[in-house]
Amino acid sequence: MNIGKIDKQVLKIVNTAKTVRKVELNARDYKHMKEDCYKFSEIMGQPLKRIQTLTEGADLNKYTFLRTMVNKFNYEKLHSAEDRSEHILNIYSMIDEPSALHLNIVRKSRDSFESLEKIFSLAKDEDALQFVEDMQYGELQNSKFRSKLIIDMLNSKNRDRYIANPERYSSYVKLNADTADAIKQLDKLIETGKYSRFSYDAKLAIQKLFKKQRVETAMAGKDEELEAMYTKERASFLEAIVKNFMPKKKAPQEETKSVVVDMYSSLDSRNAALRKAVVERFNKPSTRDKSAEIVEMQTLFNRIDKDNDAKIFVQKAINKDLKIDSIAELNEVLNTVPLKKANVFFNNAKRIIERSTGEERKTALVVELENPFFESKAPQKGRAKMVRMFAEDTQEDFLTRTYKIIENKINQYRYSRMSA
Repeated sequence: MNIGKIDKQVLKIVNTAKTVRKVELNARDYKHMKEDCYKFSEIMGQPLKRIQTLTEGADLNKYTFLRTMVNKFNYEKLHSAEDRSEHILNIYSMIDEPSALHLNIVRKSRDSFESLEKIFSLAKDEDALQFVEDMQYGELQNSKFRSKLIIDMLNSKNRDRYIANPERYSSYVKLNADTADAIKQLDKLIETGKYSRFSYDAKLAIQKLFKKQRVETAMAGKDEELEAMYTKERASFLEAIVKNFMPKKKAPQEETKSVVVDMYSSLDSRNAALRKAVVERFNKPSTRDKSAEIVEMQTLFNRIDKDNDAKIFVQKAINKDLKIDSIAELNEVLNTVPLKKANVFFNNAKRIIERSTGEERKTALVVELENPFFESKAPQKGRAKMVRMFAEDTQEDFLTRTYKIIENKINQYRYSRMSA
């Protein structure tokens, strides 16, 4: 029997169209179908005459739909033949023009043909069929109540809501996929006006986040607080903090977790971008696993939320790649430098910070801000020494120095106008 050839003809059609156009059987294909009727009768335990009567006049699409169901019945054998074969023939008789969606639902279904019969009796248009397929392979893919919940949604008085806007109920369905009466409960929530998409979206998002071992270890016991204040931006921020600043295997102190929750709760659209930039800038091995640096981060965020001059300085520090080792060091600078003036003379402040340390830096950030050519007088160590050595190897030429002098004069004028 050349059944494979028939299948290829039909698959080419169903894979490119939602509704399969009728393809008439030629004499050769008709002969194959007649031969298949004997096999179908034997496999399903149904009288041959009944199979022949049902398939009389069938086109190639409808024949392939029946063959798909019989093959599934034959190879999977999940239920008794007597039970399932009757449902196969009922489905076949019910659907005059099988579409790609009908075939996909049958091929990939792991449920009984009794359930499929109920589903097809309720899902008679393209939107409903698409809804069924999406639920089968999306929200309810691993649910033991998959068919029951789909049938309950199709039978519900809220059916049109579910089909038209499945995303609105997606998180609820995923979270309750293993609850047999989940749709009954959902209907009640909708009727009483108590359904909140946000609460289920938040719960699902935090559950997914806590499936990551480091998050679960770092924030154990804080899931309900995080759910209550959830936004996508906050969840992304939390994951970055845990990944880059918290221990990999041991749980942090409760005080540290509370600090993280506080930063999570205060993040919003106005400060999210700068906070993300700070986390990325100070993401380095030397700052990981240090609860003190997390506390310093909270101090920094609280300050730049309230102090616009501090916010501008931090933005410039990140944009101009200020060479600074930690958030703690950045906070120390913010506490030392006159910020309004430092924002005008930022290049001078950057030079001072990168070429000095300790008390010399503190003094210079106050009295040397208008000096574009600051040089440290103290013996240098570590980073400051490396900057000094590099500067000596790349002496500024006349034009560069002239530009700095002109820029500094302009900044002096700007600052005098601001101070007037």
